[in-house]
Amino acid sequence: MLTLDLDKKTEKRFYKLLNLHGKNYASVINSMIDYRINELEKGIRNIELDLASYERKYKVKTTDFYKKYQSGEFEGDSHENDFMIWSGEYEACLEFQNELKQLK
Repeated sequence: MLTLDLDKKTEKRFYKLLNLHGKNYASVINSMIDYRINELEKGIRNIELDLASYERKYKVKTTDFYKKYQSGEFEGDSHENDFMIWSGEYEACLEFQNELKQLK
């Protein structure tokens, strides 16, 4: 059994969505989960393209770069801004992959 505590506006929007799915709760929830899975997969693909670009630019695999970055090896480097963005994208990718794994 699922109980939702929604504010009035959200409750009204949820019931509209439920009506679009023939008042089938499972259909609504599965649709929402499928949408999130799709968004995570798109996000991962886009991030992986960015990571590949950094790997080509700096000639190092992201996992190797990240270990060195975490140990402070690149502090004060002239490319520090790139490295900060690269590490942030890698962390986001890991988070997306973890969430995706939980939803599948």
